[in-house]
Amino acid sequence: MLNKISVSAFCFAALSLAPSSAAVAGVVNPDISVIGQVVYKYHDDKAAEGARKPTLDLGETELVFDSYLNPYAKGTFVFTVGEDGLGTEEAYLDVIKGLPDGLALRGGKYRLGFGKLNPVHPHAYPFIDAPRVMAAMLPGEDGFDDIGTRASYYLPVSWASELSADALKGAVFHPDETAPAAGWLSHWSNSLMLGEATPLDIGVSAAQGTNNVRWGTKTTVYGADIKTKVPFSSLTNLTLQGEYFYNNSSVVVDTTTGDTSHMGRQGFYAFADLRFKQRWNAGAIYDQYNPVENKNLTYRAIKGFAGYSLLEETTMLRLTYERFKPENSPAVHTVMFQVLFSMGPHKAHQF
Repeated sequence: MLNKISVSAFCFAALSLAPSSAAVAGVVNPDISVIGQVVYKYHDDKAAEGARKPTLDLGETELVFDSYLNPYAKGTFVFTVGEDGLGTEEAYLDVIKGLPDGLALRGGKYRLGFGKLNPVHPHAYPFIDAPRVMAAMLPGEDGFDDIGTRASYYLPVSWASELSADALKGAVFHPDETAPAAGWLSHWSNSLMLGEATPLDIGVSAAQGTNNVRWGTKTTVYGADIKTKVPFSSLTNLTLQGEYFYNNSSVVVDTTTGDTSHMGRQGFYAFADLRFKQRWNAGAIYDQYNPVENKNLTYRAIKGFAGYSLLEETTMLRLTYERFKPENSPAVHTVMFQVLFSMGPHKAHQF
């Protein structure tokens, strides 16, 4: 009798403590991370505020939430906290399985897959800030992003070849106008091996949108990218990467008559990044481009950079020195030092 009572009591307790299937259905606990930074900066640009005055600022803080919603879909939210308050940098849904023939879909607001660097958040770069050519050639003030939907598909070839196409809201091309005007983007990437240990990635991109909705003028950007990583040992490797951009725009020169002018500009960047002893990296990056102010001028910048991780990737120290030379203007020298720290599974940089 005692045994029956004990077994009955155990079963009742187990049933009362166990959550019902209805209570847990659809409940997802996301991975949560906070990535912060402190930035010291010194420059001698007399045309900009704070020339020859060292500044210490709290850079943009990033909050990352993501999780698999089910075996087929994943949700991602990225919020930024800065001087302008809280903003939504990304919010999108990925459908990665369950579709015919390996098709994948994405929808929401996200950094667009143009080239190699733009889809990546700046805290994951080997240097502190993006090459100047990207801001000069790509739409958007804080990176080329937009609300859109993307379909991607791995082609049935002997190497890894992915083709993607995005239908965009297009607001990034005309941020000062609220009228709708759609845009598009496409990217083709190819990954293969050079020998047994050296990967090579090659891609091409194209995007188009309306830069003036009233007069219907367009901006089209083309790009080509290449990247390889040469291994020297288990803890030492050299990354070589570069991108070429061509911006072809029709610009309204008279807002009364709608007269337009054609402007074609180009630019590129290339960098080498040596990683050694797992915690260290050092390298240099060169970029040049035709500025939007005058397509006949050429601006050039060369930057040296170095980084060190304290024990592992949650805390990073990074230093850069840049010499920026606009054509027909004095050179500008900038020194930046950054402390980058992260809490949670999304690290500032992955080894």
